[in-house]
Amino acid sequence: MATPRPTRSMDPYAQTFWTYTQNKEFRLQQCSACHKFRWPPGPSCDHCLSDQCDWARMQGRGKVLSWTPFHRAYFPEYPAPHTSIVLELDEGPLFVSYPVGIDAAALREGMVLTLQWTDGEDTFGPYHLPVFGPVAG
Repeated sequence: MATPRPTRSMDPYAQTFWTYTQNKEFRLQQCSACHKFRWPPGPSCDHCLSDQCDWARMQGRGKVLSWTPFHRAYFPEYPAPHTSIVLELDEGPLFVSYPVGIDAAALREGMVLTLQWTDGEDTFGPYHLPVFGPVAG
């Protein structure tokens, strides 16, 4: 059963991202002209202003750049304490997520984490949420 989550912001660009996650595909916008990644997704590249893009499949690996524990509950769906992380994906873009399968006290800068999925549900319906945990094996 999917875990209730805060309602996602939904526009045509975000909707495309979430559509890919239905099949557990982790894809981000990539500018067709200069190849810079766009996250969050949007109508044009912030580097060259091109409005052309592809949705590139990410490998699902990243290095921890930063993390913060929240000791206050801002959403009932995320009881305190919970931790958010910022990863630099292998392809270069930064991605905010949360760690799974690892205690927040064990997080270290430069630690490599890999993509995992957790089920979520909000007013837009069920979906798969990309989260990151320890490298298997």
